[in-house]
Amino acid sequence: MKKSIISLCGLLFFAAQSCDVLDKDPVEFVSTEETFANATEETLQSYCNNFYPDLLSGHGAFNGYSFGMLEGDFQSDNILPWSPNTVAFSQHPISTKDDQWKWEIIRACNAYLEYYELAPVAESIKQHYAGEVLFFKCMDYFNKVRRFGDVPWYDHILIPGDEDLYKGRDSRTVVMANVLKDINQAIAWLPTKATTGVSRVSKDAALALKARMCLFEGTFRRYHNIEGDVEFLQAAYDAAGELMKPEYGYSLFQGSKPSQAYHELFIQENYNSNPEIILSREYDPALGGANNVSRMIGVGETPIGFSRDAIEDYLCAKTGKPVTLCGCEGHTKHTTLVAELNNRDPRLLQTVASPEAGEHSYQLNGKRAGISSLLPGLYNSSTGYAIAKFFNPAEFSTVHHQGTLDAPLFRYAEILLIRAEAGAELGLDPELDKTINALRDRVGFTHHLTANPEQDPKLVKEYPTIKGTNANLIREIRRERRVELMAEGYRYSDLMRWACGLRLNEPKLGIIPDKAAGNEDPTAYTEEEYKTLETQLGFVNGALDIYTKRVTNPVPNFIEPKNYLFSIPTDEIGLNPNLKQNTGWNL
Repeated sequence: MKKSIISLCGLLFFAAQSCDVLDKDPVEFVSTEETFANATEETLQSYCNNFYPDLLSGHGAFNGYSFGMLEGDFQSDNILPWSPNTVAFSQHPISTKDDQWKWEIIRACNAYLEYYELAPVAESIKQHYAGEVLFFKCMDYFNKVRRFGDVPWYDHILIPGDEDLYKGRDSRTVVMANVLKDINQAIAWLPTKATTGVSRVSKDAALALKARMCLFEGTFRRYHNIEGDVEFLQAAYDAAGELMKPEYGYSLFQGSKPSQAYHELFIQENYNSNPEIILSREYDPALGGANNVSRMIGVGETPIGFSRDAIEDYLCAKTGKPVTLCGCEGHTKHTTLVAELNNRDPRLLQTVASPEAGEHSYQLNGKRAGISSLLPGLYNSSTGYAIAKFFNPAEFSTVHHQGTLDAPLFRYAEILLIRAEAGAELGLDPELDKTINALRDRVGFTHHLTANPEQDPKLVKEYPTIKGTNANLIREIRRERRVELMAEGYRYSDLMRWACGLRLNEPKLGIIPDKAAGNEDPTAYTEEEYKTLETQLGFVNGALDIYTKRVTNPVPNFIEPKNYLFSIPTDEIGLNPNLKQNTGWNL
C-alpha cells in the first residue's frame, strides 16, 4: 500500500496568497494570519505536501512523459540521447526566462515560517512541519546556487514597496551560510525516518541533504578558488558520519544475490522496508500518480544510451585494474561487445543490458540493441549500450502511465560516497572498508580500493587538477561515485563542482560495432549494416560517432568559466537592474 501523500500533493496551498506575494496587497496577509491562527495539524501537513512534487522530482511528474532521474545525466557525459542535449554541448543560449529563477517556493516557505507559531497545535507539531519547510527552502536555494551562483537571499515575506524587491544578488557565501544554518535547524526539529516513514521528509533526509549540499559547496569552492571550502567539506564529512551511526539503522540493500542486488535496488514498488533508502517519492497508478519510466526505457521511441567513456570507467573484475590497462581479452583490445561487457565490475551488467542471453539481457532478450532508426531492433538505443537501470520487465507496458516504481531520492550509498570523498579531500580517514569497499562487496566485486591506488592515466586526463593530498585516491573515489550513481542525475553537477566542465567537449561515442564473421555472435552486423553505420555516423577509433555526421552543430563548446553557471534571465534583469549578469553571458 502506498501512502496517501500522492493524492494530497494536488492540493492548493491553503495560504496560496503567499505564493504570489509580490502581486498581492498587504491587506491580504490578514487572511493568511487568520488561517494559521485556526490551523490544525492536518492543515500544516497539507501546506507542506505541496512542496513535494515541485522539489522531489524523482521519476518525473505524475502521469508525465519522462525518463525521470535518468534525464539529469542527459546533460553530462554519461548518457547520450539521440537528439543532442544543448547543455551537454554547451549550446544553450542566454535565457530570457528560467523556471529555476522563480521565487514562489521561497515565498511560501517564508510565509509559513512567519506565521506558523500562530497555529493552536502542540509546539512539536509546529516545529515538525517548520522543519519540513526549512528542508524545502534549503533545497530550493541549493538548486538556485548550483545553477546561478550568487542569488538574492530572502528570509521574510516581501510586500509591495519593500526595498528588497530590487536588491542585487547576495554572494553564494552569504546564501550558503544561511542555508547551512537553516538545514541545521531543520535537523534539530524533524523526527527521524522511523517516525515519518520513507516518503516523508525526516531528520535523516535533512542530514542527507546537508551532506549533499556541503560536499557540492565545499568542492566547488576548492576547485573554483573561493574561500570557505574546508568548513563545508568538514560539514559534509560529519553529516555523512552521523548517518552512518548504528542508531539510524541504515545498510546497503543486498537483494536476492550479488549479481542482481544493484539492479533490484532500482526497480522496487516501494521502499518502506528498504534499509538503504533515506527518502523516496511514491508512485501509484491507482491513486492517479503513475510514472512512465519502464515504458520510456523499454519502448525506445526516444533512444538513449550510455557513452563509451562512461562504460570505460568500470574496472576489470579479473584484475581490478582499469580495462585500458588490464590486458584481458575483449577489454584492453576489443573483440566483441559481449566480451567487453563481461568480467567487469558487476554493476556494469546490472546497469547496461547485455546482448548475450542470460540474467543480464533484460529488455534485449538475447539480441543486440538497435541504433535508433538507422538499424532498428527489438529495443532501440542511441549508442548501442542499452540502459537497464530503472527498467523493470515485470511492469513494462506499451501503455503509458502504468509505472509503480518509487524513486530513491536519497540513499545510503550516496552518504558513503560523500564520507569517502570529503574525507579524502580533507586528508581525513575516508573509511574505505565502510564506504567504497562496502559498495563493491554488495555486488561481489572482490577487488578493494586501497589508500594508495595505482595511477590510472584515463582518470588523470579526466580529472587533471586535484587539490587534496592524495590525488590518486580522490580520482578513484570519483570513479566509484560515477559508477555507483550512474544515471541518477549527479554527473553534471559533479563535473561542475570539480571544475572539469571541459570533459563535455570530449568526443561523444558509442559501441565499437562488431562485424559478422559467420558466427552466432548476437552483436554482429552484416556488411551492409556496418556500411550503414559508417555512412550515417562514422567512427572514432572504431567506436560509433553519435553526432558529428547527422547534427547541424555537432561540436561541443564548453567555455571556462562561463559555462560553470547559467545565465541570469534577461527579463529579470530588465525588471531589476541591480541584478548583474554572470561572467561570459553579457550580450
